[in-house]
Amino acid sequence: MSSKIQNSTLTGIALIALILLTRSSHFGTHALLPDATLAALFLTGMLMQKVRWLAIAIVVAFAVDFYAVGFAGVSDYCMSLGYWGLIPTYAMVWGAGRLLAKQAQPFALQSFVATAWLVTSLAFIVSNAFWYAFSDKVSTLSIAEFAQRVAQYYTPYLSYTMFYLALAWLARAALLKLSMAQSKVA
Repeated sequence: MSSKIQNSTLTGIALIALILLTRSSHFGTHALLPDATLAALFLTGMLMQKVRWLAIAIVVAFAVDFYAVGFAGVSDYCMSLGYWGLIPTYAMVWGAGRLLAKQAQPFALQSFVATAWLVTSLAFIVSNAFWYAFSDKVSTLSIAEFAQRVAQYYTPYLSYTMFYLALAWLARAALLKLSMAQSKVA
C-alpha cells in the first residue's frame, strides 16, 4: 500500500473515530465531548475522495445513536421518521466538503470558514425541517412555534462544529509549517 493511500485511510479512520468518540452527547457534558459529526463529515468530504467514507460515517453515526437509545438509556425523543432526514443532511455536509476540496485552495481561511458556516447552518435548517415534517412529537406546533423552540439550539450546533473545524484547520496549518521547516533543513 502506498504511503499516500495509507495516510488517506488513516485520516478516514481518525475522522470516523471522532464520530464514535463524540456522538453520544450533542452538546457535551463534564465527561463527554460535544458531537463532532458535522465537522467530521465536512472534513471527510474534503479529504476522502470516495463516497464509501460518507456511507461509513452515516452507518457509524446511526449505530452510535441506536446503541445510545437501545442500551445506554438515552431518550428516544428524536427518533421518528424525521430522523432519516439526517441522511440527506449528512450527504449535503459531505458534499459541501467535496466541492470545497475541488477549489484551488480549499483550506484558504475565508472560503473554508464561509463554506463551513453556510453548510452547518443549512444542515441545522434541513435536519429540523425533516424532523418537523415527519415527527409526531411536534405535530401540534405551528412552524413559527417550532422554529422558536429549536432556535435556541442553533448557536451550540454551529459553535461546536466550527470549533472542531478550527482545530482541524489549525492542526493542518501547523503540520504544513513543520513540514516546510523540515524540508528547509534537509
